[in-house]
This record gives sequence, structure tokens and C-alpha cells, in this order.
Amino acid sequence: MKGIVIYKGKYGATAQYAEWIAEALYLPLYDLDKQFIDQLETRDTIIIGSPVYVGKLLVKNWLFKNARLLKNKKILLFIVCGAAGDKIKQEQVIKQNLPGWLAKSGEIYFLPGKVDMKKLSWWDRFLIRMAAMMQKDPTKRQAMRRGYDAVKREHINDLIKNVLHYANTEKVI
Repeated sequence: MKGIVIYKGKYGATAQYAEWIAEALYLPLYDLDKQFIDQLETRDTIIIGSPVYVGKLLVKNWLFKNARLLKNKKILLFIVCGAAGDKIKQEQVIKQNLPGWLAKSGEIYFLPGKVDMKKLSWWDRFLIRMAAMMQKDPTKRQAMRRGYDAVKREHINDLIKNVLHYANTEKVI
């Protein structure tokens, strides 16, 4: 397997998961904002990480723009968000943000994120407070208001196991 880990983040949770994945699999790690496109052509497995902001993946436009390069690769996508356990919201994120071919053929992992109210921009704080007001679950509402950190290394275990299984079962020519 010749793989790569790429990500786009904003407040650190996605970058942390990307670092752990790259370290566990001994793969190169690139921030999506850096120059690495030439690396994609030589890789067969691409692990992509993105957070969700207001229902939108930060990598959405990049995925559509680079569909030609990605289509014949093994793609694993990890999405960092507050809806990591909510199947209905996960389906909405997939439907609204991913090219159809990736939604069907890629492996998608939802990982819990974090909210550090002190690090957020005023606009992001405002959006989270508005979302908290609409949250019916009082525990979730309180966590959204105060912030939380659910980023844990063990959340990447399934992704790592699947990549290793794929690497061990691919045909050698």
C-alpha cells in the first residue's frame, strides 16, 4: 500500500486525528492548504480528514475539484463533528457534501470533535450558541455552551484496522 493522509482543519481536532493516523500507519501527512497534488498520482490509498462547519465539510470543494485524481483510489474519509453519533445528521452531511461516487465507494468515519469556546472566532461562538438554543437535549445543549473535548486516539481504531486489512489483502503484482 502506498498511502497518504491529508486534512483541512480549523481549530485542531482534525489535525490531531490526522497526525495520529499518519503516525500509526507510517504515512506522510499533508495539510490541504499545502502543495502536495503531485503526491496523489503516485498513491493508491488516500485518507482525507475534514471537520464540519454549519453542515459543510471544509474539503467539499476540494473533493469535487479533484474527483478525477481520486476516483480510482482507495479513499477513506474521516469527518470530525459534533454529530458523530447521530446517523440522521451523518447522512445529511454525506448527501450534501460528497460526490456521489465517493458517498457510495469511499469508507466514511465520523469522529467526535471538540469545541474550545476560548479559541473560537466570535462568529463561530455565535453560531454554536444559536445551535445550542435549538438543541432539545439539555446535556448536549450545556456541552455546546461550555465546550467539550471528545478527541481521543481510540476513535481512529476502526479506520486503522480497515487500512491495515486492506494493505494486507491487496494483490501484489
